[in-house]
Amino acid sequence: MLVSSRKDNGGQKEMEGIAIQMDAVRKEYRKNIALDGITVNLHENCIIGLIGANGSGKTTLMKICAGLEEKSSGEVLVCGADITKDISASEEVIYSMHDLPVGKSYRISEILKFYDITYPHFDLVFCKKMLELFGISLKKTCRTLSQGQKSLVHFSCAAAARCRVTLLDEPFIGIDIEKRKMVYEILLRDFMEHPRAIIISSHNLSEIEGILSEMLLLHRGKMVFYQDMDTVREMLFRADGSKEEVMGFVEGKETVCTREKEIGCYAVLKGSVSGKTAQEAKAAGLSVSAVSPEDASVYLTMPEEGKELESLWEN
Repeated sequence: MLVSSRKDNGGQKEMEGIAIQMDAVRKEYRKNIALDGITVNLHENCIIGLIGANGSGKTTLMKICAGLEEKSSGEVLVCGADITKDISASEEVIYSMHDLPVGKSYRISEILKFYDITYPHFDLVFCKKMLELFGISLKKTCRTLSQGQKSLVHFSCAAAARCRVTLLDEPFIGIDIEKRKMVYEILLRDFMEHPRAIIISSHNLSEIEGILSEMLLLHRGKMVFYQDMDTVREMLFRADGSKEEVMGFVEGKETVCTREKEIGCYAVLKGSVSGKTAQEAKAAGLSVSAVSPEDASVYLTMPEEGKELESLWEN
């Protein structure tokens, strides 16, 4: 189910610049459509969560924005330029994932030299300090690193590059919870010291929600919404009660979904938990609760009426 995004192609704020402009961007792989007409303006100086299930188009969108993959149609401007044609603009964009294709024999020190040469704002001292904090020696080669250590190396290099647009594609794979918390703190603190657009794709929205300014939700190649986190937190609410009470209340309301439980029923409706509709639900005897951003992303992209799930138990 799709919901409206912000006005003016995804929420253009009058007093803020735009980091990435996408207009009707489409990407096809033979018969498969990875991105289907994405139109959005992503803001500068924000940490944006790029959320969606596997196959929703997150990596494709990031690679197109980084100039690493060609779009089938549409227009993409990063920092106001087409980075596939403007070399100076491409230096202001970095794409990083948990395991970049670097030769296994390369030492960490050699990787840092590459970043230092390639990116004009790269802070070599800061990068070395991060790797020391994570306990990773510059003398190590890539083949000796665990998956978590590889993720930490690539995160450290991307963060230290301090590009105007930083694209982190599932950057925390393999990193233990203690170090992930350190990474979140580093990311937020360095963002405050050096504001830029940081776009993070992740399956663990609940864990990174606290550092996000905004959220872009994709589903099967389409944009569901692009909103600031405060708006996402107030987007939906849940109403629980008996089946008769719930179904009677939702009639004529903007309802995302209804589900039966072992005892009773619940509905997810559009609107704030403190809004008029939620107050009406309370007055009707229903139990009302807020819907978290993570749950909102599930409710807004789940199969209609749960038919696909229920089919598992059909004879």
